[in-house]
Amino acid sequence: MVPGGGGAERLPRSIGRDRALEAILGSADYDADLAERWGWVTRALPDAELDTFVDATVARLASFDRQALATAKAMVGRATLPPDADLIASYGAFVDSLTSPGLLPRAMALGALAADKGLDVEYQLGEYLGQINQNL
Repeated sequence: MVPGGGGAERLPRSIGRDRALEAILGSADYDADLAERWGWVTRALPDAELDTFVDATVARLASFDRQALATAKAMVGRATLPPDADLIASYGAFVDSLTSPGLLPRAMALGALAADKGLDVEYQLGEYLGQINQNL
């Protein structure tokens, strides 16, 4: 649906309004430690520990009653997720933004950069978008 699956509605609920605005409007990359401090991710683990942690968590969850897990997840979702109407409104705003006069020159410049720089554009998207915006 919308890039980020409704991120503009979900992110402020996780990290707060000010931080969400900084992340969304600034288009910067954030490392795992900062994301953990902000509450953007549950936890940051070294790669060597990830598989063990995930396996243990999955085994523990698999030992619980499925209906109890589904009920708990639904209760938390009701308290924390945006209403469907907000997601629909966000999708409409996204679609409308595709006709913005500023989109085409930025998209063309980004395409040219991607052709020149390859995957680095994806890895450093925020930096490249900033360069494009300064040059327009």
